[in-house]
Amino acid sequence: MAVLLLAPSAAPANDEFFEKKIRPLLANKCLNCHGAPGTKVKGGLKLTSRAEMMAGGDAGTPAVKPGAPDESLLIKAVLYTDEALKMPPKGKLSDAEIADLTKWVKGGAKWPNETVKPAPEPKTNGPLFTPEQKAFWAFQPVKAPAPPVFRDDKAGGRIKNPIDAFVLAKLTEKGLAPAPPADRRTLIRRVTFDLTGLPPTPEEVDAYLKDDSATAFEKVVDRLLASPAYGERWGRHWLDVTRYADSNGLDENTAFGNAWRYRDYVIKSLNNDKPYDRFLKEQLAGDLLPADSDAARLDQLTATGFLTIGPKVLAEPDKQKMLLDIADEQLDTVGKAFMGLTLGCARCHDHKFDPLPTRDYYSLLAVFTSTRTMQNLNTVARAFERDPNGPEKPEVKADRAKLARLKKDVRKLENDFSKTPEKDKEKRAEIHTKAEAARAEIKTLEAALPPPLTILAVEDGSAAAYGTQGRNLYVQVRGTYTMPGVEAPPVFPRIIAGEEQKPFVPVKPNPADKPEANKIRFGALRERSGRLELANWLADPAHPLTARVMVNRVWQHHFGEGLVRTPDNFGRLGERPTHPELLDWLALQFTSPDAGGGAAWSLKRLHKLILLSATYQMSCTHDERAALADPDNRLLWRFNRRRLEAEAVRDSMLALAGTLDRTTGGSLLSSGNFDYVTNDQSGSTAKYDSLRRSIYLPVIRNNVFDFFQAFDFVEPHVSNGKRASTVIASQALFLLNNPFVTAQAKAFAEVVRRSGDDQEGVKAAYLRAFARPATDEEVSQAISFVQRYDLALTEKEPNATARRTKAWAAWCQVLFASSEFVYVN
Repeated sequence: MAVLLLAPSAAPANDEFFEKKIRPLLANKCLNCHGAPGTKVKGGLKLTSRAEMMAGGDAGTPAVKPGAPDESLLIKAVLYTDEALKMPPKGKLSDAEIADLTKWVKGGAKWPNETVKPAPEPKTNGPLFTPEQKAFWAFQPVKAPAPPVFRDDKAGGRIKNPIDAFVLAKLTEKGLAPAPPADRRTLIRRVTFDLTGLPPTPEEVDAYLKDDSATAFEKVVDRLLASPAYGERWGRHWLDVTRYADSNGLDENTAFGNAWRYRDYVIKSLNNDKPYDRFLKEQLAGDLLPADSDAARLDQLTATGFLTIGPKVLAEPDKQKMLLDIADEQLDTVGKAFMGLTLGCARCHDHKFDPLPTRDYYSLLAVFTSTRTMQNLNTVARAFERDPNGPEKPEVKADRAKLARLKKDVRKLENDFSKTPEKDKEKRAEIHTKAEAARAEIKTLEAALPPPLTILAVEDGSAAAYGTQGRNLYVQVRGTYTMPGVEAPPVFPRIIAGEEQKPFVPVKPNPADKPEANKIRFGALRERSGRLELANWLADPAHPLTARVMVNRVWQHHFGEGLVRTPDNFGRLGERPTHPELLDWLALQFTSPDAGGGAAWSLKRLHKLILLSATYQMSCTHDERAALADPDNRLLWRFNRRRLEAEAVRDSMLALAGTLDRTTGGSLLSSGNFDYVTNDQSGSTAKYDSLRRSIYLPVIRNNVFDFFQAFDFVEPHVSNGKRASTVIASQALFLLNNPFVTAQAKAFAEVVRRSGDDQEGVKAAYLRAFARPATDEEVSQAISFVQRYDLALTEKEPNATARRTKAWAAWCQVLFASSEFVYVN
């Protein structure tokens, strides 16, 4: 079951890994001898397809054994362990390249175009794209479909808004019908978790049940959307997409001590219902937008942390490659987050499946090589930080420099002291006196200096900022900067914006443009980076992808699956929309103001539209005939039962136990800014003993909190809009053995026992944990469990009160470990 559940989300990731890592590696290091057009194939072995690789060469032995790298000739050859078999013969691959090949073979040596036909090779003359490519659904303008019309007797009262008409039309075509409505207890639990990530309180459930008005559920939705918990819940969904973390990961895992400011910006923006087009623009180009106040400027600069918080190889010796790798990671994230396109796959060659030529990739990559993201490219490099108040006054800057010198002096004095023999008391006393004087001066200076306010941010590049001034790039053949091809002008992807475009930023000739050994070749000078132009293009309501992608993300988090089930990939390797007309209708509703004056691009308005539909309010009732016709529930004949994410599981325990700390914002990271968070000697310094909501706990790349990992937390190195959802034994064992769970169960037991006798305590627990009353049988079973547990402890625990407390805590922990607790109907 776990394998089956993982499969849908694993496949696109495997395809992308192949396109970004394996195909370019084979092209650069292997195909000159094993498959380049017009060259002799060495040993009869071609490596241009999986079938050829499996066929082997003249000897007939397959080059790889899928799933078994230790038994694969390809891995044996690149490891150089056999004197007679060393490939490539002119030099061993890097450790990272060998690791990538090994990972690929271990994962089954998947080759994406075994199942999807590659895009045709681009023509050297004539139209750039084929009619089929131009007609692909994702690149078509968003249409304005009319909702299907049903007579009341045909709809059976199941149409609350146009969403239901679109869904019912698809079901009717297949002779199916929607499930009956969910009961009110199920519905309030569902919507409360969806919008806040917390369980409803018994008081909230009771108030809803007593409200007989036609707008009862709408009032619940409005209350939840107005809650600060809404931004915390939906902010976490967006942080998955933006690969948020509080540390760098990769080679040097140093702390992003100010990343929390970006996280808090996201939460605040969602709670304030900032229009999504503005939200997008601020994250790409907030520093380039006008600000009407200091607070707005701080927000806008903080938003650009979106570009900064990605992982980076901070000790990369090749600084030219480092500049390109950082920009590639940014562009890849922008493509997935806002357009649902895997732009990064076009770095080394024209995209194999989507009509994205390499030239278009480098047109956009130059936007980010023309943006300053790092303080510098030194080893170990640091991400760029800005003071929103601008440059400090000269006297403050001088004091900070003096403080740094004094601290350096103290370290030297301490070193000198340790090296001075103990018998040289006079010398040691002199050093000690100087050090104490310096420490006193440091203390005085630190008390007088205003604390620096710095935020992870970007700015348009310059020649002084490690050569990031605005310049075009040349296409890099096979992704190698030492092999420049044609110059890439500043244009948007031509499949969307057209083949005849004017440059989106002005350019002028670059007198320094010439090929140089081991250096990136830059072309025409750009007047500016183009980030603002890119942001405006993406936020245009006419863009065919932006609104569709975001609407799909919202739909997915309400229904468990998107209308497009690959939320980060709307290309040919992604899935097609199950309800394309509904997707377009929702996209148009999203980007347009409503008749009642509701703002365009309002996420809260979009939520409400979806939540008030009969489709959302369906039950999970099983229909055997519908299940045979549509086993994946693509037609939405019932509501999907869903497992809670790691954060909601943890936060629910805290809420029920009465221990949840609702403090908002700020950092729980114990490491200093840019200090090492993990290393080989000390492990992780991060602490997770806070009782605050899970979104505020540190996210350490390479060492994610074990609670999060147990329940399928997102991989924070990459943008990911759809988490895996597994069902494995270790999750149940975690809930039954983890000290945190035990502690919250004990606190929960204390809460419910205050309700009265044992029967009242069980009933209170069920209302809090499951939003429903316990049955008589459940009450009886619970009391029996507590009594038997109490009896079993008699010999070990003579104190009757202590025994009873432990018995109740154990029963409450059983509730935490139950399916009904971690699933929502």
